[in-house]
Amino acid sequence: SVASTGRKRSPARTALVVGNSDYSTAPLVNPGNDAKAVASALREAGFDVDLRLNADRRSLREAIDAFAGKLQSKGGVGLFYFAGHGVQLGGENYLLPVDGGFADAAEMKRSAVSASAAVDAMARSRAGLNVVILDACRDNPFPADAGSRGLTRIDTNASLFLSYSTSPGAVALDGDGRNSPYTKHLVQAI
Repeated sequence: SVASTGRKRSPARTALVVGNSDYSTAPLVNPGNDAKAVASALREAGFDVDLRLNADRRSLREAIDAFAGKLQSKGGVGLFYFAGHGVQLGGENYLLPVDGGFADAAEMKRSAVSASAAVDAMARSRAGLNVVILDACRDNPFPADAGSRGLTRIDTNASLFLSYSTSPGAVALDGDGRNSPYTKHLVQAI
């Protein structure tokens, strides 16, 4: 559309940014800092940002649903960023809320939110472009039989762009500074 000044308006930009650090098992230092830095950079880039820190399962699911609703009504560009523990199990990526139980693979699957839930919610919105950024490929803090290292690929379509903090199956570092190495450079690029 064209504004009264004759310039073309930018499409709506909507983001959900999640940073989970306070896990009772295997807490992380940087995801909260990473999420705050990404949220700030996205706001400066014109995004309407919903920032969630230390999301439990219920609030993570509610945030994804609200995000999908905003994308449905606004269209434009949707961006989902998650920093925290992510685990691959049976070829599926799971984003771990801070209140999840992790005693075994079955409990983890019940407690976690699949990355596909966010991707599917975004796809249903029919936004012009969807971006998913997962800084969640840290070393698996659970028993070896709970899943593979790192995350697996997610099949995408033409309107979805996925970015991982490391190669599929590999493990990224939380970092020694204020932010993960991946997010440090992501924020500079934004």
